[in-house]
Amino acid sequence: MWPRALALCSMGSLLLFGLALGCSRAPTSSEPEADPITDSQYLTADVWNDGQAEVAFYRVERTRDQYGRAKEQAFIMGTYLVKHRFSPADMTKVTDGTGVSSFKYAAFYELESGSYQYKRNWVVNARQNDLRPFKQSFTSFDWCSNRYREVAFPPDGPVEVRMRSDDYGNRRASFAHRPKAYPPAQLPLLIRALDFGAADTLSFSVPVADSSAYVSARAVRAGTETVETEAGAHDSERIVVHYETPVPSPIGETSDTTETYWRGTGAERRLVRMEAEGGRYQMALVEHLRTPYWRENLWPKLDRIDDRP
Repeated sequence: MWPRALALCSMGSLLLFGLALGCSRAPTSSEPEADPITDSQYLTADVWNDGQAEVAFYRVERTRDQYGRAKEQAFIMGTYLVKHRFSPADMTKVTDGTGVSSFKYAAFYELESGSYQYKRNWVVNARQNDLRPFKQSFTSFDWCSNRYREVAFPPDGPVEVRMRSDDYGNRRASFAHRPKAYPPAQLPLLIRALDFGAADTLSFSVPVADSSAYVSARAVRAGTETVETEAGAHDSERIVVHYETPVPSPIGETSDTTETYWRGTGAERRLVRMEAEGGRYQMALVEHLRTPYWRENLWPKLDRIDDRP
């Protein structure tokens, strides 16, 4: 039993993390990327200056588990989005007024499967005005191992990759950065920030774990509609994302080649729903609020979330 369980854990770990690879020089922290696909007016709007964070919870449902086996799973995923100052040189938040104005986006959940309990957390730091990635990190613990994975994008020079675990090997590597490439955990934030003002189709790429390649992707604005969720009805834009091949996915382990996102039409462009074309995984908004969670206990303020993810 134990050798099989450990083998399954190793299989699951291969699907979790995207590496950034490529052949272009990384732009400096002040250098804009040519022909940006993100909306700087949205990213720098006053809504982000209220000294609070956006906290949102989603119900995730999927038909395959973390090992790729046919098994229905359902759990609540928590997210938060907050603005802070970040040092691309030191790859950490700073509080002395230096650094770059950046977004920190996190997605976290807990799930149980057989004997195992899994706790996972993805964190992304990206430049505020265009979402150029600075860092993606992933932590996980379960009965098999503690794991940490990081892809860092310094202001100059190659991307730095670090992997540490008890059971799944350790690795350090470096790769060139490619413009308009966004690590997998950043995609929900990217979808919200896409600027369709000049065209209904925008192109970007997603790095794929250990394959030394980028996957080309395109996002298509496909219309507007009202989406019903546990959090109420939301007027939304439907955005269909096509991948040349599947990419790593915090929700589906690996993605389908087509995903559909619904983002609200309000000023915050809140992410309302996401689903895979084949129905293998989906998530929908349950509850949201703006809160300075580092100063107040947000949990008594929630109406529909009973258990902490």
